[in-house]
Amino acid sequence: MQPKDILAISGKPGLFKVLNTTHRAIVVESLGEGKRSAVPSSARVSSFEDISIFTYEEDLPLAEVLNAIHTHLKGGDAPGAKEPHDVLRAFVTEVVSDLDQERVYHSDLKKLCSWYNQLNGLSLLPFTDEGEAAEEAAEAPEAAAEGEAETEAEATEVTEDVESDQEG
Repeated sequence: MQPKDILAISGKPGLFKVLNTTHRAIVVESLGEGKRSAVPSSARVSSFEDISIFTYEEDLPLAEVLNAIHTHLKGGDAPGAKEPHDVLRAFVTEVVSDLDQERVYHSDLKKLCSWYNQLNGLSLLPFTDEGEAAEEAAEAPEAAAEGEAETEAEATEVTEDVESDQEG
């Protein structure tokens, strides 16, 4: 699943997967529960692709931050959203060293850690780039075709060897 397919909806707890969009509503499915619902297009909806974290240099896309947390924790759980402010800030600063301490609020840190834990619990992390995923998908059939060609070549060699043994 790509970050563009994951939504955070204002006023609704949890994360959602986009199923379909119309001019009046967005059909979503809750990631944890699998319940489908329609959200009016006037609702405040944020795609993970559009969310970024403030740093002193340039803003980091949320997907990169979540991948960095996943790498840092080696697939483990992040601190819970109910941890004290100092613990959450120290953890995120450890992962994102140039985090803008003035513009990133405690509520942002809580959301980040809870979203990470939810996505990690569903085995949706780490995210891969669309380009990488497309390359991997394209390489898989090619590798399989190459493997089949090598097997056919080996089979031909074995058949030729057997035939030459039988003739001799």
